[in-house]
Amino acid sequence: MLKSVIEDYLTSTKELQLFLPFMQLLELKGFYDIHLTHGGTEFGKDIIAKMRTGATDIQYSFQLKAGDVNLGKFRDDVRPQLIEACINKLSHPNFDSSLPYQVVFVTSGSLLQPAAIAFQEFNRFVDKTLKSLPIETWERQKLTSDFLISGIEPFFELHRSPELVGRFFHFYSQITNNDSIDSFNIEEYTKHWLELDWNNSLNKLQVLFESYFFSKLLMDKGKQYEATLVLSALVRTLLKNESYNSYREAIEMYFDEISTTLLRVVESKSRDTEPLDLYGEGFFKIFYYPSSCLRTLEVFSLHILTSVKPLKEIESLFLRILKEEKGCCYVLSNNYAISVVLISLVLLKLGETERLRIFLNNVCVWLCDRHEDIGISPIGSSRQEEFEQLLSEYLTGLSFQKETSSFLACALLDMAYLLGDKSLFEHIANDLKAVGVALEFYHILSDDALYTYNHREIVTSFDPDFSIKFKNEYSRMIQHERKQNSISVRDRAILFLMFLLRDRYFPSFIKDFANQS
Repeated sequence: MLKSVIEDYLTSTKELQLFLPFMQLLELKGFYDIHLTHGGTEFGKDIIAKMRTGATDIQYSFQLKAGDVNLGKFRDDVRPQLIEACINKLSHPNFDSSLPYQVVFVTSGSLLQPAAIAFQEFNRFVDKTLKSLPIETWERQKLTSDFLISGIEPFFELHRSPELVGRFFHFYSQITNNDSIDSFNIEEYTKHWLELDWNNSLNKLQVLFESYFFSKLLMDKGKQYEATLVLSALVRTLLKNESYNSYREAIEMYFDEISTTLLRVVESKSRDTEPLDLYGEGFFKIFYYPSSCLRTLEVFSLHILTSVKPLKEIESLFLRILKEEKGCCYVLSNNYAISVVLISLVLLKLGETERLRIFLNNVCVWLCDRHEDIGISPIGSSRQEEFEQLLSEYLTGLSFQKETSSFLACALLDMAYLLGDKSLFEHIANDLKAVGVALEFYHILSDDALYTYNHREIVTSFDPDFSIKFKNEYSRMIQHERKQNSISVRDRAILFLMFLLRDRYFPSFIKDFANQS
């Protein structure tokens, strides 16, 4: 079964989904000084590494390709890059041109005929003309065996946990069967990554393999939002182990790919005159519409806020969706309070202050209308519970509980404060007071609780008597935020934590971020 899982991963993986697991596999195979060099100045080398054989060190470079290689792909794409790898010793400060040098071509597929014959002829050219060692080839069969023998099987043998294996295949089946998966399912499944000893290379490979494997499956299903959640869970693990910077470049490249894929999907949908709807079907389609709007804007927000060079097309589409799609203001539950925070940060970054005023006011109107009746469901609600809360006043037999507090209300006031608009702040505060909404906020009591949802050391507080006056202080949230923790509040990666966990944002970070914007 594990073999078929790995074969499934390799069969349809893309290059960016292969890099980090492959680098960890190299470490398990005894390579060291491993660096990702993929990019505009890679000179035919995606990854470089060294291996000691006897008393000799050998400098390796790896060129990775996804999928099968036919003759056309070999001639047009693979061969020129391999020649470049052989003759050009530039790539990275750690590349040692004084050592014996071995180029390896890696494909997650196979060399098809007649490309395999052409490769043999090419290696004669490499040997006789370029005076280099013949290029090795690692194809899917070898990669499958190496992942199994060097990594996956030893990992399960190391932990000897039937529960761990069962959880893996249960999550795998949920994705392949198109079961509903939300941020809380993904947070709960990936929580075990936080418990693994990060100094053990087997554990690193398993975390990297799972994150890229499951995000790939979700991408194949057209679920870019859920794929981003899995990638965010990987970022969480790396932050906790103070290792994020070592993997930052590869993660940013992969997330840019997820974002651009969603861009293409939304562009194709938006050609129609119908409202944006990526997930809707059946009776509840009207509720999937705002979910589609908010989820799309969240992924685009993360791209705009975390990418070194955000795509102008994504920024433009983000603003157009916010302007044209009314569903952006229909926040279904407090699970989507983080949507408001991320969207607000983007608008501040882009200098769209008037759009931010309109957005916050419209969300406030929606929230107050809901709280005149029974309110919106709390953080942690399932999609069904969100819908039941909205419909229960109209349909008998549905369970609901009147909600008097709101995390979304806290986010609205904090974003109005960030904007620095006194009249808007006091207007929102007055409206919330008028319908009896109490602010709900969280304070985190330990470093461990920074990384987990619903932890016993995360305390929920309510403030029914909040001031309606704009004061020279930040928010209720910042008064309870720990001043000392292991996360740099200036690190953009913290946005992925907010996106995954849903129940908190980091006021000192977003305040600094807003000031810089």
